[in-house]
Amino acid sequence: MDPLNSTILDDNLKELQERLGHSPDIVIRRIKSITTQVEVAAVYIEGLIEKLRVNEFVEHAMSFDKLSEEHPVVTSAEDIFLYMKEVARGIGEEQTLEDWDVLFEALFSGDTILWVNGIREAIRGNTSGGEVRTVSDATTQVAIRGSKEGFTESIGTNISLVRRKIKSPNLWVESMKIGDVTQTNVSIMYIHGIVNDNTLQELRTKLQSIDIDGILESGYIEQFLEDTPFSPFPTLYNT
Repeated sequence: MDPLNSTILDDNLKELQERLGHSPDIVIRRIKSITTQVEVAAVYIEGLIEKLRVNEFVEHAMSFDKLSEEHPVVTSAEDIFLYMKEVARGIGEEQTLEDWDVLFEALFSGDTILWVNGIREAIRGNTSGGEVRTVSDATTQVAIRGSKEGFTESIGTNISLVRRKIKSPNLWVESMKIGDVTQTNVSIMYIHGIVNDNTLQELRTKLQSIDIDGILESGYIEQFLEDTPFSPFPTLYNT
């Protein structure tokens, strides 16, 4: 067991980001209640969720903040938490989270996590979605038994495809922009705790030192990464 210990929202969000390596596809939406000034955070992983469902879930969860007779009066963080639990239960798949392992399992399943400042537990809501079967088949490496999903030109979609296969908080992502003109998004994806840190740092340094107008496909980066471009043996692998 790895329980959630803090009731302070900032501490929980900071620990969440540290455990996930500050990956750029982790989205945190912070909302302050108008009527109570209590802060709430909605957390989800980009690419694993359906944005419309997330917006509806958050809107319903924060509906107590509308001053009208049809909504109950809330005065504390405990009232907000109980109200949100009822809203999540009405949507389905509601669960109170008290453990980091269960929380990460929910995140990587496409759920949205709600945290209320002053409350130790979190709430999950089913908002899973994103691109799944619309992704085209791989053309260069045909799989006989495995998944038929192939990577696309969208880096966000590609990251989400890997996230669906590897539901681990140790799957970290680092992003940067390369190309003075094109400003192309480039990401490094690795398993924290398994990757060789020296090799990873060398890769970061090489990528950050690339000085070029534009990156249009991965072959441009390969030429900057190869130490021995004339080697008869392959030093890089692409998929």
